[in-house]
Amino acid sequence: MVQSLNTILLTSTELFDIRNQLKSLSTQESCVLFCCLYQSWCHSPVATVSLCYLSQNYRHACDLLLSFGDLEVTVDFLKEIDKLVQLIESPIFAYLRLQLLENNQELIKSLYGLLMLLPQSEAFKLLRYRLDCIPHYQLATVNEKLKGKAQQDQRPLVSKINFPDLLKHFQKVQEKHREARRKMAFKGRMMGHVQ
Repeated sequence: MVQSLNTILLTSTELFDIRNQLKSLSTQESCVLFCCLYQSWCHSPVATVSLCYLSQNYRHACDLLLSFGDLEVTVDFLKEIDKLVQLIESPIFAYLRLQLLENNQELIKSLYGLLMLLPQSEAFKLLRYRLDCIPHYQLATVNEKLKGKAQQDQRPLVSKINFPDLLKHFQKVQEKHREARRKMAFKGRMMGHVQ
């Protein structure tokens, strides 16, 4: 359900104003909306990352992607990443692609994180080609700048969002999903033995 709602949020013309509110996070209401959506979107890891891309919270997207190493990577999970890459190439995320020219290190790092999760498929080639379009002089400085101080978000209300707590919530939700899958697998094995 979250994946469907995320697709509607990202693609529906009727939700253009809500996307703009989430993109700017310039009001208290938009920050509350982001946090509310985030807590629901946590049931789908890829939808959560796309919400971070939409709201330009690239540093948090990096943190989420790093936690993906602890998730079960399934074919459906990879299909969701594939869809996200397709959306990144759509008009909705034109601002994101233009920010690659501004040498936004967190954005570049998070896109490389997506690239590393993908098998070598069409989506992999598409994203790799997009990242190859970043001017080389900027890429050379990304690692140096990442070692220095992290970029501060220029939006004052975003600094009030407790991203570590959001990440903990994401991890708790994913752990509950993992536990539910374990119980279902155990129940399936037990039913197989009974028959």
